[in-house]
Amino acid sequence: MEDTRYTLLDWRNVASRRAGARIGEPLVYLPEVDSTNTFAASLLPGATAGTVVVAEHQTAGRGRLRRPWIAPAGSSLTFTVLLAPREVPWAVAMAAGLAVQDVLHGVGIEATLKWPNDVLIDGRKCAGILIESKPVDGAYWLLVGIGLNVHSADPSIPTATFLDAHASEPVSREDLLVALLASLESWLQRAATPHQVREEWRARLATIGQMVQVQTPIGPVSGTAEDVADDGALILRLHDGSRRIVQAGDVTLAAALPKAE
Repeated sequence: MEDTRYTLLDWRNVASRRAGARIGEPLVYLPEVDSTNTFAASLLPGATAGTVVVAEHQTAGRGRLRRPWIAPAGSSLTFTVLLAPREVPWAVAMAAGLAVQDVLHGVGIEATLKWPNDVLIDGRKCAGILIESKPVDGAYWLLVGIGLNVHSADPSIPTATFLDAHASEPVSREDLLVALLASLESWLQRAATPHQVREEWRARLATIGQMVQVQTPIGPVSGTAEDVADDGALILRLHDGSRRIVQAGDVTLAAALPKAE
């Protein structure tokens, strides 16, 4: 039986409601695309800062560490925001996470932030953020990709969840997208003073104080997530008492790791 929650996004309504805004005008709607980040990059040079590319279905969506991000058409929000080179990349990543968390709170869903850029509900991932850059004439534009599970989550990922599972009624993707773009615009304005955004992001980061294992490009590292550096890098206190700064990786809480036989 067809799931009636999976309906086409009323993108014209979203575009109308964001008319004149810094983020969301213009809005490019695609029924299907390999990746909204890839398509947004193809618009450069010549695109306007604040352009949003939204797709009903990504056939080759990707998350951190090049992992695939799969969702049925009409089930999620998958979009990319193009930002001009003057933005500070690490502050933009933090602003995006804060924006998503605020909007979920607005629809009655309590969410937490996990380093570096995941949004969790009850410890399960509901959203991810992927920041990429594109060189244009010697400067780097930012591609802010956001994927948010609304009506369902990939069943092959047991640690994933979706908004409808935690909301009192089905969530409107149109209202959610409008609110997300407005919240992101607000946080980006505050990111003009990057360290103020960092302090708010750090205060909300559920990872701090937890025993974690971080999958890094050179292998796993375990320790206590002690703090974050000015640029958002994770500061780990290792078991031998030394400190390690991790710039990128995938975090798993020690409690969620399989026990040794």
